[in-house]
Amino acid sequence: MTEINRLLPTWSLNEAEPTGPMTFITGPRQVGKTYLVKNFSDRYFNWDTSEVKKAFLKDPYFFRDDSQKNKIVIFDEIHKKRNWKTLMKGYYDSSNRNEDFIVTGAGRFDQYVKGGDSLQGRYFSYKLWPITFDEVLGARHVTPPRNFSDWTPGNKNRSDKLEELMAFGGFPEPYLKGREQFTRKWNDMYLQRLVYEDVCDFATTQNLDKIELMARLLPERLTSPISYKSLGEDLEVSPITIKSWLRLLETLYLGFFVPPFHQKIHRAVKREQKWYFYQWTMAEAIGAKFENFMAVQLSAACSAWREQGHGRYELFYLRDQDKREVDFLIAKDLRPQCIIEIKAAPAPWPSGLNFYANKLKIPAYLIYPEGPTRKVDNGIAMSADLFLKGLIGN
Repeated sequence: MTEINRLLPTWSLNEAEPTGPMTFITGPRQVGKTYLVKNFSDRYFNWDTSEVKKAFLKDPYFFRDDSQKNKIVIFDEIHKKRNWKTLMKGYYDSSNRNEDFIVTGAGRFDQYVKGGDSLQGRYFSYKLWPITFDEVLGARHVTPPRNFSDWTPGNKNRSDKLEELMAFGGFPEPYLKGREQFTRKWNDMYLQRLVYEDVCDFATTQNLDKIELMARLLPERLTSPISYKSLGEDLEVSPITIKSWLRLLETLYLGFFVPPFHQKIHRAVKREQKWYFYQWTMAEAIGAKFENFMAVQLSAACSAWREQGHGRYELFYLRDQDKREVDFLIAKDLRPQCIIEIKAAPAPWPSGLNFYANKLKIPAYLIYPEGPTRKVDNGIAMSADLFLKGLIGN
């Protein structure tokens, strides 16, 4: 497979300038952050290396070189240095600064940024998601947020891109390898490293084996709200412990939560959240894998629209105490824009989708991996490639 062009720089790195805020890029480990930023400058410094540590001891401004035409300076892993935010504040506020800083890091970096306000107003934070469908199609430009109330799908073009992305996941290495056996091995090693390296670095715990086991139990629970009590019983720990472990794995970008939408929804579920992996191939069952895939694609779109300044786009799910449920709801500033139900194959129009489409008076979609397009009174049933094409870029 060929190299994938990532769309994030079109609304983040391409606007970098010495007079503007710093650019912080977060995201899962091995999702391609370092490779991405190195395309913008060769002034790259990894603060986890002995060379950079020694250079800093000799001269705190070791990176400064006024002869360089490229003013972008990239700091990777600087969050591992004590008082790094104070250091970055000093660099940014320096009276003779002519650099623009790009700072990258994984989950811990994101958490450390949120841990204080010393950098308030000095940076914009962006998130690099796994590869999106538009990116594998070769998109070069971003598109504005979709107006779902006035949108119809285009014509279908036969392509194996969706099938490949589903099979190999959205992380560059396994996707570009293009072999399912390699993907399974990569997933297993990724999970082990995250638990036994990143969890150890981030928190003091003696339960690494149980945390790993919990992570391996999660694929079976992808399509339903997480029950802390049920997981706790399986692992013989309290629901509070399960919740704290899941929050830790969320912080380290193993996965993310999708909360229930309950504004103005009678008898709506308000607390239970659904869990999804960034690497959807962690799930084996086709239904769970496809729903996880769509959760990542939709979340990436909401994140992109939010970061571009179009409003607070967020992904939710719908469920009420009468057991009516819809897999996903996209909201802008807490105003529902559309609802989406996911099926592993073409299926009849779901009653929950019909109920909430009428109640909320918003477009509804039934999405499956492959199948015909079918219009109904309050929505459209279609294949995922038609729905996702052009969602973020073209």
